[in-house]
Parts: sequence; C-alpha cells; structure tokens
Amino acid sequence: MTGITGALRPAPNVRALLGSVSGAVGLVLLVATLGIAFIGPFLAPYSPTALGVPRGKPSAEHLLGTDQFGRDVLSRVLHGGAEVVIVPTLAVVLAFAIGASIGMWSGYVRGRADAVTSRLNDVLISLPPLLLAIVFVSGLGSSTVVLVVVSAMFFVPRIVRVVRGATLSIVSADYFTAARARGDSTWQIVRREVTPNISGVLVVEFAARLSNAVIFIATLSFLGLGAQPPASNWGLMVSESTVLLRTNPAASLVPAICIAALAVSVSLLADQLAAYLVRDQQRNEP
Repeated sequence: MTGITGALRPAPNVRALLGSVSGAVGLVLLVATLGIAFIGPFLAPYSPTALGVPRGKPSAEHLLGTDQFGRDVLSRVLHGGAEVVIVPTLAVVLAFAIGASIGMWSGYVRGRADAVTSRLNDVLISLPPLLLAIVFVSGLGSSTVVLVVVSAMFFVPRIVRVVRGATLSIVSADYFTAARARGDSTWQIVRREVTPNISGVLVVEFAARLSNAVIFIATLSFLGLGAQPPASNWGLMVSESTVLLRTNPAASLVPAICIAALAVSVSLLADQLAAYLVRDQQRNEP
C-alpha cells in the first residue's frame, strides 16, 4: 500500500482537458501537424529532391510553386516534418531522464548536497543556450545525435529546477514521512510517493519543454547548424527560401507556419493541462 494515497491526483479527463477553445484548437493543430509530418510523405506528388523549373510560381502542377532549385515546395513540406517532431522529442526525453532524476534526488536529500546542486544549476541556467549550441554544433557537427544531446543539455538545468521545487513541496507531507518511518528504501519512496504526486508537474513541464525544443532546434536548422541540404527539414526550408519571399512567399511561409503550428499546439495543450491541474488541486483542498 502506498502511504496515504489520498494525495494522488486522478488522471486528467479528456473532456476536461479539451473543454476550452484553446484546448480544442491545440488538439486540432497537433493532429494536423503530426499528420503532415508522418502521413505527408505518402501523399507527396513528387520526390523532395527532384529538380524542375526553378522559381516556379504556384500552379496546377506545383500547388506551392518550386524553389530556387526547381524542387516542388509542397512535396518538400510533406516530407520535411518528421525530423522536426522526432528530434525535439528525443531531446526532451533525454533531458527529462537526466533532469528529473537530478531534481528529485536534490529535493529528496536536501541539505548541503541540495544547496550545491542548486547553485551549480543556477550557473548553468545563466549560460546563453543558443551561443553554446552554436559552439558545440560547429565543433562536433550537425548530426542528429549531436543535436539531441546539445539541445538536451540546454533543457536539463531548467527541468532540474522545476522538478526539485515540486519534490520539495511534498517531502514534508504526512504520507512521505510515513513511508520513511516504515523503513521504505529510497527507490521505493521515489517510485511510490514522489513520482505519482508530481506526475502532473512532470507532464506539464514535458509539454512546455517540447514546445521550446521545437523552436530551438528549428532555429538551429535555420542558422545552418541542424539539417543540411538537400534535406527538406522545415527549418532549413525557411532559411533556403528567404530569397523567394518576393516571387513565391509560400515557399518560406508554409514551412514556418507548420513549425509555429506544432509549437503552439503543444503549448496550448500544456496550458490547458496546467489549468486542469490547478482546478483539481483547488477542488481537493480542504
């Protein structure tokens, strides 16, 4: 039996999460962007690298026109979303595996170890993330592994701060004290008492960091530090197609809108989830 389980929060109800305009819009945008990213390649009319007439305007053959190399813009958009979804997700998963573990440990042990960890974490947060990413990617290359690791490094200290705060808020609770009095091991307490009671915070933080990671990694691709030509990555497409803003703005605007839609959808759902958890906490307060 897990301590005093009355502190556990029930799983969010889907209707409650989507019971607002922002939640519904977030879900629609998320489904649409994920559909483009993973189903789009099967619907593309051309190969994303097939060459044709350069700088073609939108037509019946090329609905979004062609880029400066004659590649069909629509086909490249439909092929370019998977990496924009997968790489940020992997980065945030890795960041959470490290950051959440350190944060829970720091909040659990408290004392001098917590103070040292917190001060070191504050130093890491103060470092400029984009500048460091440029330095590391320039030196190590722009492979998927490097992008995931470098991006995760940026998010780890921020996750540590949030998870540590959430853990500190429950270590003085009665069910936590009872678990320690029973002689439960640290692993048992973390698994049975800490993790379930901060799960809401973890979910919201994961969604918020995922939204940030989408923009962060797309920015690296825009700067030429992520996906490399002839990849059809949305961030790279925005960068390559800026020369077409006068003649065919869709070549740059459509992939930019797709990136924005993905980031906004995750952010809206995270906000709605956070609002749900606040209302649930208020209902459970005596």
